[in-house]
Amino acid sequence: MGVIMVNCNRETMKYSGLKIALLIVILALSFTAVAQTNSADKVVKSAMKQTQPPKVTTEFGLGVGARYNWFTVQPTSEVFTPNISMRMSYGAALQFRLNIGRTFGIQPEISYAYSTIRINDKTNNFSTKAKFNMVQIPLLLSFRIAMFRINAGPVFTLMDSPTYQLANTADESIRQMPLGKMLPTITYTAGISVKFASCMMLDVRYADQFMDIQSDNSYIWTLDTTKQAEAQTFRTRSRSVQVRIGYVF
Repeated sequence: MGVIMVNCNRETMKYSGLKIALLIVILALSFTAVAQTNSADKVVKSAMKQTQPPKVTTEFGLGVGARYNWFTVQPTSEVFTPNISMRMSYGAALQFRLNIGRTFGIQPEISYAYSTIRINDKTNNFSTKAKFNMVQIPLLLSFRIAMFRINAGPVFTLMDSPTYQLANTADESIRQMPLGKMLPTITYTAGISVKFASCMMLDVRYADQFMDIQSDNSYIWTLDTTKQAEAQTFRTRSRSVQVRIGYVF
């Protein structure tokens, strides 16, 4: 009787060991399958992220600033007597920005600038200031590097109409005299901006024109045709450095 009991216990232990080994194998296979599933999920999620289109966000901004202008005049008439100059301009701008992902952006703006053009004609003892109002629409492409944005694009001038006052001695009235367009319809600008304090923007840019304006500007210092039979004509070229600070929301 005792021997039989010992053999039974050995057989029982043998089968128990097989069950434990089989259980370990099953658990190992289960853990391997779970790990492979998690790895496959990560690969699928990564592929989905890569195939998804970049996130598109929008920004609105309002800024004020100043421009320093390099303004040159090229006479086209034989006799040209005035010295015409323009230095500082001041204005404001409203901008809309479409961010495509974290790197690229499209930024259309509408800007207004006011300046005065000094006319100093020592030859004819005449001096005055022309009021210069300008409305422009820059259409900028933007590339972001860290906290900086590099912006460049064409600028479309919608309004460009400097006028000055001239007395009419015949009837003692005052007439508004146009100088003509100071800028071509299409110019360009390029610069860099930085966003700080989460909602503030500092923008510095350079603006220039592709060529001298083609249409002739005109200037007269008197309405008396016996003293000045025809207008003096000239062309202009304007470059500027612009600094603007604004609020982004």
